[in-house]
Amino acid sequence: MSSTDKEAFLKVFDQLKDELIADFQTLPGLSEELKSQLTTYYTQCLETTVPGGKMTRGLTVVKGVEVLKGRALTESEFFDAAVLGWQVEWLQAFFLVADDIMDGSITRRGSPCWYKHAHVTQDNGINDALFLENLIYKSLRRHFKKHPSYVHILELFIDTTFQTEVGQHIDTNGTPYADGKRAPLDLERFTLDRFKGCVRYKTSYYSFYLSCALSLAYCGVDPVESPDMYQKANDVCMRLGEYFQIQDDVLDAFAPPEILGKIGTDIEDAKCSWLVCKALEICSEPQKQILRDHYGKHDADGVAKVKELYKELKLEELYHEYEEEQKQACDALIATIEPESFQELFKFLLAKIYKRQK
Repeated sequence: MSSTDKEAFLKVFDQLKDELIADFQTLPGLSEELKSQLTTYYTQCLETTVPGGKMTRGLTVVKGVEVLKGRALTESEFFDAAVLGWQVEWLQAFFLVADDIMDGSITRRGSPCWYKHAHVTQDNGINDALFLENLIYKSLRRHFKKHPSYVHILELFIDTTFQTEVGQHIDTNGTPYADGKRAPLDLERFTLDRFKGCVRYKTSYYSFYLSCALSLAYCGVDPVESPDMYQKANDVCMRLGEYFQIQDDVLDAFAPPEILGKIGTDIEDAKCSWLVCKALEICSEPQKQILRDHYGKHDADGVAKVKELYKELKLEELYHEYEEEQKQACDALIATIEPESFQELFKFLLAKIYKRQK
């Protein structure tokens, strides 16, 4: 079986979903009516929040195991790798449901955010994010408790969740809070140094490194005996993550919502994005005043003025130059990975994001 078999991968999601939903029937002290309510609500929750994306993070685990094995996977190996891959997708769902609430987002993947559904609201949405995270560990226990790398796999999820939540804090507090509301905008806080720290922790670990490390762990690569393989994976993934996030920031500002699948709100939310950091690095004092006047405000005319400034500073052109530089740097770094066959996994990841449009 192959990492390109998305239909087989999606079937594993259906099995995991059915297993988790069936657990409601084993809960003591609940009426059949309550069990039915939980079953209906969380079936919709899982089907809405977990699948539906490109599934790159999950399929990367399958691809990694395939590359490390050096052959097509058996049915059992594919299932195991797909289960691990879906746990990365579940982690993504947990982060996105929570992130959409924190950002006040409207759409996700072209549809209303989960908390925006009329029967969900923010109150349920917060609990559902926590619920999604918990389900990761239920599935891991169900399918990997006897696997020799079970503890290492658990640690990868625990560490990655911690790292991502550190990144989320850095991102949320680009403009800090005071007296229960955001403090006045302080452009001095928007530096490329802060941006890179945020990217490393909020994006690179969970979007790139986790999938690669899970492949290594499943295949029995011990991080104590073979630290170089994990370190090389880390080095490439940190660079890929930075490239991916800068792409994301550019797409948030310039890609049409119907293509991107969401309405970008980085400007309104005063995000410490690559665009604003780069703008501050090269703009004149009058141009900086435009950012002071309009960045971080929920005003359509102000957002348009900030985007016009980005165009005036030719930030899209600068990004395209950066993209080519990153592609070359990634190619060079990937070429240093041993065994050489493991390079295929990172070439696969780079190909997924190079010049992406959404």
